[in-house]
Amino acid sequence: MGRDQFTRDFVSDAGTGKKVNVKRLFAISRKEFHHVTRDPRMLLLVVVAPAFLLMMLAYVFAFDVDKFSVVVLDQDRTDLSRRYIADLSGDGTFEIAAYLERYEEIEPLLKAGRARAAIVIPHGTADQLQAQQPAEVQAVVDGVDSISGQQVVSQLEQRSRLFSLKLLPVGSRAAPIGLLDTRLVAWYNPSIKSLYSMVPGLIAVVLIMPALALALAFAREKELGSFEGLAATPMRGVEYIFGKLLTYLGFGMLSMVPILIASLAWFHVPLRGTLIDLAAVTLCYFIATFGLALLVVNFVKSQQAAMLFMILVFFIPSFFLTGLILPMDTSSPVMTLISGLLPASHYVLLARGVFLKGLDLAALSGPIGILLIIGGVTLTLSLVVFKKRIN
Repeated sequence: MGRDQFTRDFVSDAGTGKKVNVKRLFAISRKEFHHVTRDPRMLLLVVVAPAFLLMMLAYVFAFDVDKFSVVVLDQDRTDLSRRYIADLSGDGTFEIAAYLERYEEIEPLLKAGRARAAIVIPHGTADQLQAQQPAEVQAVVDGVDSISGQQVVSQLEQRSRLFSLKLLPVGSRAAPIGLLDTRLVAWYNPSIKSLYSMVPGLIAVVLIMPALALALAFAREKELGSFEGLAATPMRGVEYIFGKLLTYLGFGMLSMVPILIASLAWFHVPLRGTLIDLAAVTLCYFIATFGLALLVVNFVKSQQAAMLFMILVFFIPSFFLTGLILPMDTSSPVMTLISGLLPASHYVLLARGVFLKGLDLAALSGPIGILLIIGGVTLTLSLVVFKKRIN
């Protein structure tokens, strides 16, 4: 007679009509709590490692940007001002997202992230240039993304000087530099400090650590055969998964305490929103990342494989595909989809919006909704595919 196999499915709860046993759910949560608190390495990974990584990585990154979305407020409305705008946008470096009628239209577009900067051409600019007098063009920059903001100003100054050179008569020896001057106004991050922009964005990356810890805990029990003991109990899949989820969700929220201390006290990043808003968007982020972690770990058999998969699929792409360093690549539907599926893409916008722009939950409802959809779908799929097997 061949070797008997006993297989028990944790997940057929929806079809049976059985109610979740809250006592068993919290028993799993209590077990995970004791496991984390008694294992210094796990406690370090979940609570301390995110803040440590934040402090280390915040000094590292700086990259060039070669394409900017801008809006234009042309108050001069002359042939020369139109030539200036055409000269700026001719090679595609500056993409004109909209032409505005009033100065008050700038802030909603910058807050919504539809433009990196606004170019304001005041009345009388053409008259001053034609009279060979200095004229000023204002650049209103979204300082939340410091890399893009600095590059916008640099490119605008360079192109304005080149445009001034084109206005000089042939053979003229007059100095073109300074004829058309650029005045910078940076909103949300007036000094355009890279740390102010990078620290809130990096929180999305370092908060992958609790999800990694959850995946490793799940993989460890599969690898060590701990499911054998659970198979003899009435424990069901929804209780097991949400019991684990509850514990790591609590420790993940706890990890925000040292992160906030590092952000506010060490890096002096302003928190213009409320702690409640920040906690709410962080909770949504954890729901999405934990759902993806649980879904992924169902298909791996060891802790090493789980760690490698989490690092390659979530950790590394979160640096380069989420808008943390460079604007998200929307040049193709595939890249747009990949970036959109990464929870960090949406949390970067949320964290920067709460820290630097002071946006409330209503203004951030779009990214929040996407995170909740990702979390709901992945947690549901995790329950559907999760089984405990004993040979």
